[in-house]
Amino acid sequence: MSKEKSKKKVRVFSKMLCFIALLVLVAFLYMIYKLNVLPSKYFYAISITLGLLWFIYFIICINKRIKKSILLIINILAIIFIAGESYVTYELYQTYDFLNNGIHVKSTKDIYYVVVNKNSVYNNKSDIKNKTVYYYEDITEIDKLKEIVTKRLKVTLEEVEDYHNLFDGLLEDNEKIILINAGSYDALIENDEKYKDNLKKIDEIEFEKILENVTSESNIMKQPFIVYLSGIDTRTDSMPSRSLSDVNMFIVVNPDTRKILLVNIPRDYYVHLHGKSGLRDKLTHAGVLGGLELSKATVEDILGYKADYYARVNFNSVVKLVDAIGGITINSDVDYSFKCWTDKSCVFRPGANKVDGKCALAFARERHAYKTGDRHRGENQQQVIQLVVDKLTSSKNLIQNYDRILKALEGTFESNLSTDNITSVVQFQLSDMRGWEFITSNLNGTGSNEPTYSYPNSSLSVMFPDQKTVEEAKAKIKEVLEEKEED
Repeated sequence: MSKEKSKKKVRVFSKMLCFIALLVLVAFLYMIYKLNVLPSKYFYAISITLGLLWFIYFIICINKRIKKSILLIINILAIIFIAGESYVTYELYQTYDFLNNGIHVKSTKDIYYVVVNKNSVYNNKSDIKNKTVYYYEDITEIDKLKEIVTKRLKVTLEEVEDYHNLFDGLLEDNEKIILINAGSYDALIENDEKYKDNLKKIDEIEFEKILENVTSESNIMKQPFIVYLSGIDTRTDSMPSRSLSDVNMFIVVNPDTRKILLVNIPRDYYVHLHGKSGLRDKLTHAGVLGGLELSKATVEDILGYKADYYARVNFNSVVKLVDAIGGITINSDVDYSFKCWTDKSCVFRPGANKVDGKCALAFARERHAYKTGDRHRGENQQQVIQLVVDKLTSSKNLIQNYDRILKALEGTFESNLSTDNITSVVQFQLSDMRGWEFITSNLNGTGSNEPTYSYPNSSLSVMFPDQKTVEEAKAKIKEVLEEKEED
């Protein structure tokens, strides 16, 4: 083969490679555009730079005076560049697909237990065929649940008038059978030791609820907003629709002043649940009786402000998110060491403690190591949130671990924040990598033992609100929402 023919083949191959490079470049820029996390100035800079590089390559490919050896070297470099660009394009597509289809929980599950006295002769679902099972109507889809239960268990269902009537006689009557939501059952055995040791579950029924799609397309970083954060006590990747709400926090964000206010409301706050009359109840029970909607509405009643958005996470998401950003360094503000009561392997010493997700969660749940108990736990939760946000908003973590951070929330994150809302937050931070100023506010109160709306016949550990701290929190919310950045 002559040198001229050989060079001609190289030029033909170069032109084909140049065309492929153009297709890959278009796909790459299209995915960046669709993902919508880069500020416009960065997107245009990348587009112009890569466009110029491709144009230079195109000129080289059609220039017949370029030596074959040089053309081969440039082609090798082009192949490496195309391979890298293709890989990044694929990762961008995966992230885009996850943002639109994977980050939000698509459904929640109500889990119901069939429960009897521990001494009952009933041990499984076949033992209760044709028996009467008592239930309390605590969900709007009660007809669908009854259909599932009667078909599965072949039983007769009988409704009780009040929630607490469900448990009447259960400890004495070996024949009584009840159907109870898993969250209500967890609350029951948490609040009364005699139930914890004297009941048994003989069957479990899952009832799925499909959530509505989030359609908001607004850029939430244009004005101040409030997010209600609910943390539920479950360590799986599922999201039950109702559970004890162990974390109740208002996150007030002012993008203009770059201030974030964290307002913590103790789980045992003794308040009137939204829309409920009669006895007060512990705030955490709102998540059992009415799910996220009741918890959110009750917190809004306490603080006097409506939350624009909500985020509901389970404890497993905390573990995965902290691990995704490489851990955090927690400051223990007491002058003694302690082992966390939820995980004895997590030991905290005075001062700085570098921890992974497992121990970050244990620290956020710790209350037994402190004299002020639940109040100190709220401060721990605020510290964990602040440390996670600080690390998330650093350029290194946000860019390098973006996909890992998102996937850490998969299946454990329920919110009415849309995909566009989330990407607008990332875009806002990338356009200005300054940090955020955190302010905290912790509602306080006085401990007591009182009957509750959920358990009127028992005295439970509760906290009477200190109205002074409530008013101080309201004032801080107002200040953060209305403050403007100084020119």
